[in-house]
Amino acid sequence: MAELLDIRLIAQGGVLTTRDALDCGVTRAGLSRLVRGGRLLRVRSGAYVDRSRFEAASPEGRRALAAVSVCRTLGAGWAASHASALALLDLPVLEEKGARAQVHVARTTPGKHRPVAGVVAHAAVPAEALTRRAGVGCVRPAEAVLQWSAWAGGESGVVAADEAVRRGMTTREELRRALAGLALGPGRGSARAVTELVDGRSGSVGESRTRVLLHALGLPEAELQVELHDARGSLVGWVDFLFRRQRTVVEFDGLLKYGRGAGQQELVKEKMREDRLRALGLEVVRLTWRDLDDPGLVLANVQAAFARARRSA
Repeated sequence: MAELLDIRLIAQGGVLTTRDALDCGVTRAGLSRLVRGGRLLRVRSGAYVDRSRFEAASPEGRRALAAVSVCRTLGAGWAASHASALALLDLPVLEEKGARAQVHVARTTPGKHRPVAGVVAHAAVPAEALTRRAGVGCVRPAEAVLQWSAWAGGESGVVAADEAVRRGMTTREELRRALAGLALGPGRGSARAVTELVDGRSGSVGESRTRVLLHALGLPEAELQVELHDARGSLVGWVDFLFRRQRTVVEFDGLLKYGRGAGQQELVKEKMREDRLRALGLEVVRLTWRDLDDPGLVLANVQAAFARARRSA
């Protein structure tokens, strides 16, 4: 009956429960053989995913597959929440490097949240905070962002919130309203901060992280996504962050290195663009992923750029 199981996996987007397998004529022993043989991956008791599909997916895609399989196993009364909801909503999930990805679920009805092996179970969320994705219950974008902010910290929350606002999935006002209806525990302060820091103009996870870092360092507030022109009115380009009074531009560069061919051409274009920015009397600070993990270095580089701009005035 393995072919019936394959069809069920296709129909359900690569997820499976023990009940699904039994319906397809595969016994529990047969399920164990499929796991040992590498056909299936066991997420938790009774919840499985197509291993090849799981391994080919992005980190968020893997989270989404795990969340759907677990929610199907738990049945009514539970919905994907926190990072699991963000993944189902196709929003970025930022957490500490090396941390084990967990499946988060929340009750959809009042009552105590019983322990669930291999799953982080949370208190109930109000009915108006729920939607559906991939056939299972899922917390809405605004609530999921705030939940993850309270659980993982403000930086993680801003990354998800920026993308949700940029894509029109929520608004700052909706985030503020949602804050009042959620039980967030000691992380409520982080969630509240996200409602103030969110800005849908950020174009990437790196830009969101950069903005949070610049704010945390106590630097003056920068203008985002500014269009700059030269004296003839020709467009020089858009910059990520402009400290206008300090005549300094901060750019996030997500490329760790530029290779040959197209990468080398891109490097030349960026160098020419940077030269044109400097010709406008601006200092330019470029930040990479590695720089974002070294706040002291970022602060020193930006302050040095401010000082150079003052000396050249």
